[in-house]
Amino acid sequence: MIDGVLDTSIVIDLLRQFQPAIQWSALVSKQNMVITPIVWMETVEGARNGAERSRILRFLRQFPIEHSIYDDNNWSMLQFAQFNLSYNVDLTDVMIASVAVRLNVPLYTLNIKHYAPLPNLDERRPY
Repeated sequence: MIDGVLDTSIVIDLLRQFQPAIQWSALVSKQNMVITPIVWMETVEGARNGAERSRILRFLRQFPIEHSIYDDNNWSMLQFAQFNLSYNVDLTDVMIASVAVRLNVPLYTLNIKHYAPLPNLDERRPY
């Protein structure tokens, strides 16, 4: 059972060992949190060199990856078409959100405003 999806902002804070993120992570350590391939790629994209990329890749191994399915992609396209111009919703955000919506679990993020217009999404700021 999956208990939540982590947004890139949370993963980066954990990677950087930001204390509020570490403390929250300890509180939910018994829960099954996943990331999406988009979160994985955005995190790896932040590497400035090969050594840092290796460290990031090792760090990311702790997170199960939940892949998008056909219905997630359709939901993402509908939301992107509806909210991109009016709310400046980013395509990666709708793709991350689609997995949380399908699983009916919270999306933990520091960027609530990025996700606010998306229907049926339980977005939560954990710290």
